[in-house]
Amino acid sequence: MWKSIEHFNQDPQTIIVVPSMSIDAIGSGAVMQAYEERFLFLLLLLRQPRARLIYVTSQTILPSIIDYYLDLLPGVISSHARRRLFLLSPLDGSVRPLSGKLLDRPRLIERIRSLIMDPDRAHLVP
Repeated sequence: MWKSIEHFNQDPQTIIVVPSMSIDAIGSGAVMQAYEERFLFLLLLLRQPRARLIYVTSQTILPSIIDYYLDLLPGVISSHARRRLFLLSPLDGSVRPLSGKLLDRPRLIERIRSLIMDPDRAHLVP
């Protein structure tokens, strides 16, 4: 995996992670939260010193979970990576898709937009 990450260039970039899904059989907010957190491995992209990562989830992620992933970064001080990590949440535990929750909150969308340094160097991970 590290070889794949190393292939990214060192230019500034912003990665926006919005793990939304529309499945009627979700059943509970806990299952939804687990689905949204399954992309936390993308925090490893913060190994790139000029990468910023915006991670959006329906509910706040426990700090200990974030610490775990940041501690996996070889050669990177966790506090340096944390400064480039932005965790956002509408604080909505309903089983609606995250994308719908965001569309209902234009100020949160604007906050996400404001964290993107260069729109030409940003990409969305669904």
